[in-house]
Amino acid sequence: MQVQVAETGPCSRTLSIQLPPNSVQEHLDELFSSATKQAQRKGFRPGKVPRKFIEKHHGPEILREAKEQLVNSAFNEACRQQELTPVGRVRIDDFEQLEVKPGASFEFKVMLDVRPKFDLKETKGLKVDTFEAEANDTDVDNALNEIANQKRAIKSVTEPAKDGDFVKADLLFVDAGGAVVLERKGTQLNTRIPIAGSDAGTFATALTGAEKGQQVEVPVTFPENFEKDSYRGTQGMAKITVHEVLRVLPAPIDDSMAKLLDFESLDALRLDLKSRIAQEKVRAGKARQEDQCLEQLVAAHDFPLPASLIEEQQEAALQNFAERMKQKGMAKDEIDKKLEESKDEANQDGQRRVRLFFLIEAIARQQKLFVTETDVNSEIQNLALANNASPEQVVEHLEKNKQLGELRLAILERKVRNFLRDSATIVDKQTK
Repeated sequence: MQVQVAETGPCSRTLSIQLPPNSVQEHLDELFSSATKQAQRKGFRPGKVPRKFIEKHHGPEILREAKEQLVNSAFNEACRQQELTPVGRVRIDDFEQLEVKPGASFEFKVMLDVRPKFDLKETKGLKVDTFEAEANDTDVDNALNEIANQKRAIKSVTEPAKDGDFVKADLLFVDAGGAVVLERKGTQLNTRIPIAGSDAGTFATALTGAEKGQQVEVPVTFPENFEKDSYRGTQGMAKITVHEVLRVLPAPIDDSMAKLLDFESLDALRLDLKSRIAQEKVRAGKARQEDQCLEQLVAAHDFPLPASLIEEQQEAALQNFAERMKQKGMAKDEIDKKLEESKDEANQDGQRRVRLFFLIEAIARQQKLFVTETDVNSEIQNLALANNASPEQVVEHLEKNKQLGELRLAILERKVRNFLRDSATIVDKQTK
């Protein structure tokens, strides 16, 4: 086999591979021999079907199979000989036009990307910001207020109606002469939603400030869908008698709210929140420090990147963006326009992701950080607990979706991030 390597870019190579006629013929003989042994044809004993019969009826199919096998085996051997490790997409030049012919040489070209070569700069002592690791009373109060708002409910109040409040009221519609047209009892109204036929501003002004027992009046033009046909489009008045003012209020922050959350008292809830907020502050603070380390390394390393990997990242990002827009019900034309506008940003993000990938890989090699089977099994156990599944189900899902490799990469990245953070220099923002 002859292999010629052309450097077509910092991270791209083109391999010209030529297999001699005898290698091609040997491979074809093996395939036809195997087909002859497996073929079953009426009138012939098993394994005794003539090769000419196989060539006539199955020749094109076997030649296609031979082409795929020769390309794969020759390409892998060429990479081994030339000490090349492909990354990203591998493209065969005019694959469909390639032909394997008995007794003839077989030539093809492969375009591939390879890992970039660069010198890894200092990874220890990178400067990162300190962070607050303790939860204070304000943090806990904010969390309690958020919980209270999540459990808000409509309640009766003795105060006058405010903007956004509801009222329970009786409605009396009268015509321009004051004659009663229609009466509705026990209607619930909102200050921000005018009754049909009334001006929104006038309605809100009239109802805001109204108290229990008070009557307010709002001019109306009876709408086209009014119950009584003869009054549609005419002028009139809506007389609103308020019986109750209702307001959306947060739950009271007391022992009763704590008990709804399975805590004995408000003090116990506050203590739990303080602990969890502190844990989250530590987690978020460490993540910010790790991000700062990685951003410094990205900025400090300007090396060429494999184009196919950037394209893959860009396509994946745009595909996810398109899917999110489809779920929101956006039209195809609008989606296409947004995707076109986002291409440059997706490309820049793809470059950053690819650069980070090679930096993380280089740091792991330098610091001898590895992913062990124990690491993988532990992660699978954690995923099983988090998803209420068995470890076997998690493994099955990962294998089915070809995500075991991604899991290993995620574990390796976590180890690199931990190393960068642990070896960083912490700087107080106020003294920088």
